[in-house]
Amino acid sequence: MRLALETVSLSKTFRRWRRGREVRALSDVSFTVDAGAIFGLLGPNGAGKTTLVKVALTIAHADRGEVRLLGQSIRDRSVFSRVGYLPENPRFPLHLTAWQVLRLYGSLSGADMTAVERNASRWLERLDLARWSDMRVSKFSKGMNERLAFAQALVHDPELIFLDEPTDGLDPLARMEVRNICRELADQGKTVFINSHILAEIELICDRIALMKSGEIVEQGTISELTASRGGYELVAPAVDGLGHWLGEKSLTFAAVDGHFHVQLADRVSANALIDALRAKNIEIESLSVKRRTLESVFIERLSRE
Repeated sequence: MRLALETVSLSKTFRRWRRGREVRALSDVSFTVDAGAIFGLLGPNGAGKTTLVKVALTIAHADRGEVRLLGQSIRDRSVFSRVGYLPENPRFPLHLTAWQVLRLYGSLSGADMTAVERNASRWLERLDLARWSDMRVSKFSKGMNERLAFAQALVHDPELIFLDEPTDGLDPLARMEVRNICRELADQGKTVFINSHILAEIELICDRIALMKSGEIVEQGTISELTASRGGYELVAPAVDGLGHWLGEKSLTFAAVDGHFHVQLADRVSANALIDALRAKNIEIESLSVKRRTLESVFIERLSRE
């Protein structure tokens, strides 16, 4: 599988000279992102998410470690013509119009200006900004500015797009459109890297995620992998006479629903033991399923550990 992003042992420390202390922003961070994926980096504020992106884009420099984008070292500056970036708090020259902003940022990428202008028109229309294309951005609302920043990240047709809190300040319809666009980009083979602390947005769109805490990647995988692990099992059996009393004696957690007992089990060993016991009693087992945790529960559990 071709990689869009690879980090190897990234570490970054900020030194606060006046206070005489150091802040470890990144600590030996290593992970990969496949080309064509929508990857989410999830973590609380201050976890190091934005620092990681800034290091990848050479806005900040790591103390040690390596980053490769689209198969090239970030020391090769030519790779950045193929990369788009939406910062967390986008700011544009206030005297420029939306159209001028997109032309300016498109030209900085070195892309063909005919293609840039074509893409600018397309994204202004798609993001409901076309009617304000000649308005100075000083008059834009927060949501309009955020949509313009999203268009700016895409105007030169990049292969890898970094989005830092991309739905901040957007209404529900605009958030849905951003998600739709991200999925379309991935379907075209482009890679989308999303930084966010909003679990619902990550869960709705990302193929894989990594959880970050205090500058470290503490968990990563697909959402199915993360929510299935350690979630336990649920066994369903008919509520035959005496079974409820027996389950209670075994200190098992269960609920009676429409003539069935739904039994909650912590792990596979407990599930197998109950299956064997019920079969010995000639009680039919109607279903056994993995209980999936919510991404929120994974997030809270993993990040609350010392």
